[in-house]
Amino acid sequence: MSDEFDDLDDLDLPKKGTSPGLLAAILGLVVLVGGGFMWHYYQQLGNIKPLIGEDGGLQYSEMLVTGDAVMLRSNPEGSSGGQALSKNAKLTLLAKRGEFYKARTATGGEGWVGVSDVIPMYMLGGQDVRDEFDPLYNPDRYMDVKNANWMQLDLQNTQQTVFNFMLKNQSQYDMADIILLATIKDSRGKELERLEIPIEGIIPAWEQSMVGTLGPESDDEEAGKRLITNYTFEKLAEEDQDLQLRFSDGAEVEMKTADFTEANIDILEVRAVPN
Repeated sequence: MSDEFDDLDDLDLPKKGTSPGLLAAILGLVVLVGGGFMWHYYQQLGNIKPLIGEDGGLQYSEMLVTGDAVMLRSNPEGSSGGQALSKNAKLTLLAKRGEFYKARTATGGEGWVGVSDVIPMYMLGGQDVRDEFDPLYNPDRYMDVKNANWMQLDLQNTQQTVFNFMLKNQSQYDMADIILLATIKDSRGKELERLEIPIEGIIPAWEQSMVGTLGPESDDEEAGKRLITNYTFEKLAEEDQDLQLRFSDGAEVEMKTADFTEANIDILEVRAVPN
């Protein structure tokens, strides 16, 4: 017998001797309530269902806009500027930053849209689909920052600090376009500064990597330093061993704050690379 009928065992049904009319009325009520939930769910998906399966139909890595006044923002931190999106507009997922997805429109425009303003198509799949695609939509949940510590590299330049940390990828996708957020505090816990730290390179699926600093070439000082994952640097060094002379462990950053006692490192933005 199916599970839906097994669930009837939990109902307080009338015992032997109950009139057939009363029993039919109770069963009818059960069907009516269940049908009401199904109808509500259908209404929620009513504007989406016709779009699935059409030519050029939706993929699990795509999203649909659910509102009438949704903007594709040029900057996730600002509330003005951007492109107006029509309801049911199809977007391709690019990355995630906090409560925003970076997305691309069908015409090639790119920007940021609120997580609550779209419905990801993978949510309409079965549990296996949701398990497979969740890291693409929520990559920040699958990345950890481990063993973060810091030190001053140059006592003559107290605003230059080296952060040492491990980035751990706990998903089946490579992670790229990583931006970390360092929250700097004093001994009383007062926030002094927030610093975004872009990291080049990737963290492979199910692996972890430290982050180092690649200095500029001697004749190109304006190029600046590059913060890069050790994994990616080692791949580059296989082609150019001279890079080892310009590489140092840890992420060297310039800060406004000279004296601090606490620094929290968190994932701010990241992209899971589809297989």
